[in-house]
Amino acid sequence: MADQALCIIPQPKQVAWGEGAFQLTPETAILLLPQAPASARVAAQALQQEIADATGLHLPIYKLARPDRTSGYILLVDDWEQARAFTQEPLPFAGELDGRGEQAYCVDVDARRVIAGGDGALALHYAAQTCRQLARGEHTRWPSVRLVDWPSLPYRGVMMDVSRGKVPTVDTIKLVIDELALYKANVLQFYTEHTFAFAHHPRIGQGCGSLTNEDILELDAYARERQIELIPNLQSFGHCAHILNMPEYAHLAESEARWSLCPTDERTYAFLDDLYADMLPAFGSPVLNIGCDETYDLGKGRSTDAAAQKGTGRLYLEHILRLRELAQRYGRRIQLWGDILLHYPDLVPQVPDDVTLLDWHYEAQDDYPSVQLFAESGRDFWVCPGTSSWNTLFPRIENSNRNISTLARLGVEHGAKGLLNTDWGDNGHYQPIGQCWYGYIYGAEQAWTGGATPDETFDACFGRLFFGAGGEAIVQAMRALGRLNTLPGMPRGNGSHSVFALLDEPLVGTLTDQIPRATLEEIVQVCARVEQTLRAALAATRDRLSVEEMIYSTRMMDYMARKVMASQDIAADVQELAQGGDDAAAVLTRDVARLDALDSELVELDEVFREQWLRRARNSEIRIALGHLAGLRARYAAARAWLVARLAEVQAGQSPDYDLSAYRHSAESYEILGQSFLRRMREAGVL
Repeated sequence: MADQALCIIPQPKQVAWGEGAFQLTPETAILLLPQAPASARVAAQALQQEIADATGLHLPIYKLARPDRTSGYILLVDDWEQARAFTQEPLPFAGELDGRGEQAYCVDVDARRVIAGGDGALALHYAAQTCRQLARGEHTRWPSVRLVDWPSLPYRGVMMDVSRGKVPTVDTIKLVIDELALYKANVLQFYTEHTFAFAHHPRIGQGCGSLTNEDILELDAYARERQIELIPNLQSFGHCAHILNMPEYAHLAESEARWSLCPTDERTYAFLDDLYADMLPAFGSPVLNIGCDETYDLGKGRSTDAAAQKGTGRLYLEHILRLRELAQRYGRRIQLWGDILLHYPDLVPQVPDDVTLLDWHYEAQDDYPSVQLFAESGRDFWVCPGTSSWNTLFPRIENSNRNISTLARLGVEHGAKGLLNTDWGDNGHYQPIGQCWYGYIYGAEQAWTGGATPDETFDACFGRLFFGAGGEAIVQAMRALGRLNTLPGMPRGNGSHSVFALLDEPLVGTLTDQIPRATLEEIVQVCARVEQTLRAALAATRDRLSVEEMIYSTRMMDYMARKVMASQDIAADVQELAQGGDDAAAVLTRDVARLDALDSELVELDEVFREQWLRRARNSEIRIALGHLAGLRARYAAARAWLVARLAEVQAGQSPDYDLSAYRHSAESYEILGQSFLRRMREAGVL
């Protein structure tokens, strides 16, 4: 039966097929050993619910001193010796896990029974997740098979950005935890700049939908029951603009850019001590991610003299050492992003060996030399790819898959301890989570297998397990949307031109001439097919909301393409009219109508965006994302006014001036996405 395929995520290391199958019936029971820990009950209940959802069978859970049957059971095991005594079977496969670590597990299915687990609560948990997937994929008839499996990387997680506009609801975060647990991830972080309710500094998190101490206590307990470590993550150097732009904290800024905290001001450390005291006790994890990436203005403001005396790298390292001391007060070891240390490789060996370095890269490459550099330092390190879901209307799947799988492979080769898959929310976090699940789970897959799983294998399993009926077609539609980011004119560093073209100025935008007409036409054609596919899948899919979110993104991608084509056509019309083209009134009337139609359509898309946002997230800072759409509508109004003025002149028998110089000058203040940030940094002399 070697040609059989098993629909399991992540792909197991060892699979041996047997004969026959285990048949679930109403008499089947889920059994726990008499000394099973409390966490085993959570795993058993998750399996019980999965079987009920997949088959309609509600199987009882028993914790027994000795079995009441010799067949017809699923035994979840956390101790092989107890299992041998309980079943009176030799269980020879138990030895196959020796030396594989506490997360190694076995699932043995034959016609009589299922035995799933290993030595310890983690092994039982991961075995139960595999059984859940068997129920989801195979329903009542599980093929006879023996799986022996263990992770290639001990830590496998996701970092969700909750500081760029969107803070998920507690229920949404619980859903994320549930999905990560099912696919054997074990770490979750919330990237935090300001969106936490700090007791000593309550103004920082006001009006942002901030997570509270009570939220974290609830989520930490929920995650721990599902073997997920909720690791606190708080920016403690750069990326502090929200805080430093508040008048009462401006004195802590390094420079006029108000980007980084000043490392030569003792008040910085008293302030961070307050934040740590308010935040860290709510988390059970012994780890803190202190951030400290992209400190653009370090040594360019108040610490200029210190940087000149010691060197900017030394100044950076001293700050890290101070943060390490602060974290130790609260029983935490620290992680930090490794990008700044890469500028000072001679300082890496001076980082204390209890600090974990996070090596982040988001563009696909065949090699990332920094992985070897951090490995040779002897420090623990994690590799940190990304879902490529930000700065684009739909994730750049082609990019993220290579980015994730390559870093997973290199991480295993060079001894990384983990993989943290990042999902950023740059410029308002407008991307819905429904189109990010693929990247989350692909990361869990590759972190477990060491980058060894082919995309086609993952896609087939993901479609079936995550979406259920019609899942294969949904994933094919997702891949088709992802490939649109690779068409001529669409690629862009750390994003795609899709969202930039959407928001580009409609008359004088810089991208109007950069995206070929053939690309735009293909986008419209593909989006029509994809939307049809996704709508057809709505009735049967197990995750209707995610499909609805992707339908919206498909509509936005289609809208972008049609908007750019309209801009191209209007620009061509204006140029032709400037050269004496005929029937100016008809041409200008048609162009005004196109802008009006685009504006009206954007109003409806704006309303859908609001509705979808609030189904998963708090109101938080939705104004950032909505502001982008409002800004585009304002430019539609300006463009329309310019065209209407020309039309009025034509109708009055005059010869209009079609020169756009004055209009272009008036549009210079229109900034999209990160343009205002870059301007402010240049004005402050940082960039």
